[in-house]
Amino acid sequence: MHSVSVSEVPASLRSWMSAVSEIARAVNAAEPLEAVLTRVARQACRLIGFESCAVMLADPAREHLRVAGWCGLSPGYVALVSDGDALLIHPPGPQLDTPAARAFREGRTIVVPDVRSAWRYGLLRQLAPAQGYHALVSVPLRAVDDLAGVIVAYSVAAREFAGPELELIELLAGQAALALETARLRTAQQDVIGELSRANAELRRGRAVLEWAEQQHHRLMQLVLAEVGLAGLVSALAETLGASVTVEDAEGRVLVSAPDQGYRPPPDAAARRRAPARKALAAQESAMDRRYEVAEVPIVPAGGPVLPGAPGVVAGEIAWAAPVVLGGELVGRLWVTAPPAAPEPVQLRVVERFALVVALELLQQRHLVDVHGRLSGDLLADLLRVDGPLRPQVVLDRAAALGHDLSHPHLVAVLAVDGPVPPAVRLPELARSAAEPGPCPLAGPYDGLQVVLLPAEPDPGEALRRILVHIERAVGSDATPTLVAGPVAHAVSDYAAAFRVARGAMALRRASRPGGLVDVRELGLSALLLETGTPDALRRFARGLLRPVVVYEAQRGGDLLATLRIWLATGCSTTTAARALVVHPNTVGYRLGRIEQLTGRNLRDIGVRLELQLALTIRDIVRADA
Repeated sequence: MHSVSVSEVPASLRSWMSAVSEIARAVNAAEPLEAVLTRVARQACRLIGFESCAVMLADPAREHLRVAGWCGLSPGYVALVSDGDALLIHPPGPQLDTPAARAFREGRTIVVPDVRSAWRYGLLRQLAPAQGYHALVSVPLRAVDDLAGVIVAYSVAAREFAGPELELIELLAGQAALALETARLRTAQQDVIGELSRANAELRRGRAVLEWAEQQHHRLMQLVLAEVGLAGLVSALAETLGASVTVEDAEGRVLVSAPDQGYRPPPDAAARRRAPARKALAAQESAMDRRYEVAEVPIVPAGGPVLPGAPGVVAGEIAWAAPVVLGGELVGRLWVTAPPAAPEPVQLRVVERFALVVALELLQQRHLVDVHGRLSGDLLADLLRVDGPLRPQVVLDRAAALGHDLSHPHLVAVLAVDGPVPPAVRLPELARSAAEPGPCPLAGPYDGLQVVLLPAEPDPGEALRRILVHIERAVGSDATPTLVAGPVAHAVSDYAAAFRVARGAMALRRASRPGGLVDVRELGLSALLLETGTPDALRRFARGLLRPVVVYEAQRGGDLLATLRIWLATGCSTTTAARALVVHPNTVGYRLGRIEQLTGRNLRDIGVRLELQLALTIRDIVRADA
């Protein structure tokens, strides 16, 4: 066999660049594809020293290879390989296989140094003698998306192919692939040009839509730089789309909405539970980590009934929801309802951009809340220390900086949750939001509890009940929140003692039956025992003192405890207690006498009255309901 060294390869840098330039000029001049591929074949023969070369392309069905351009091949050979079954890409066996088909199938260069020993390519026994070659190399043509064909170079003499020869033929294959891709693009361009007259109006419209989207993007950036806040962003989007826009948190609570006039809310809870809406929202959440896509959510399915209380809603109406995501966590949704027409794709992209900015706005708010929470916690640690604040005026000034005037009387409440609290639930933030529309409380952690300070005026009882309800909803059925309304602190030095009383009541309640709202604002001297006593000791004291009365009532009735509580509360006046109980004074006297018999205590003794008052208070705390 004749072997060609690198020095024998007739391809200098200048000749190679000339060949590439010639092919490029042919491509740019829009020569027919067959002519360009023939140039490629001719350059392979001239540069590398092959006697003949062919460029073969796969047919659309990818079943056969056909000769599209060649150099040095006889017309008879071209006709032979152009036969329908001549160059099968996937032949039924090696007797019909060829190096060209194998190079295409495997996507790699196939070299045959001597066709006489190439037993695995049975078809070469017929093809090689027809053209008179004894060696060949077949290189795949790699187009942009997939293989397009092969380039096959033939040598009359059997030979080994050196590395530079293979590199050159592979580079020429790349040029052929480039010519194919250019021809494909030119064909596509001609198709577009052919349809340009019909699509011109649509293109102008598309350009206008893109310009509109760009304007909205710039406007959005200006709003962000202007720090208009969440309300400003939502108002701007509602004006842009001519629709109603709503931002909710993860629990479905409305954070902000627009416009003020003609506002249409998003689907309610009942509508979201319907199968189409539930499916759309679930699919959106499953793809949340990949794309923040807007989902179409049916408000009322086509043909479905319109519910009462939904003015203007029509069957088949659609709302659009974009997820608001922070760190892969769904923290809310941006809803678009009642637009004048179904939003176009570019408008939906604008909605997605707004949702992203809303997420950034919420992130900023969360950061501010975290900072506020840390400052509140530090403030409470100084305010509630056992010996009182070291520098009271400094503490008052820090509280004022956070928006709280602690020089006025404040109720001291404590909150505890028994059970797991979801990571997304922030108890101080929840307490602050639940207290609205009343004064915002100072809330934060201290000594294992959540402390809530509320102005004593107006009466904070309703705000405390709202706080407990909101926290019960947020933590779910697996956890039990307990809220204790403690004494009112009238001066900065009173807060520590008021906290200890509330903490004592909390410990007593949690040790007995956690949950609910316990009010110990008006305890008087009993507060001292709550402040210093342990839960077990307090329960034993109350149970031991009241057990005979409790057992008697359970067996015979008589409302003894209720009578004792009213009598003590009315200043130990039998007449006043009788009026409150709507009974005869003698009945009150009889019941009090029975209590003295059962307890062995004289109710005329002031100390006994204090003990009974404390026992009833402990019993109320243990048995209190929200």
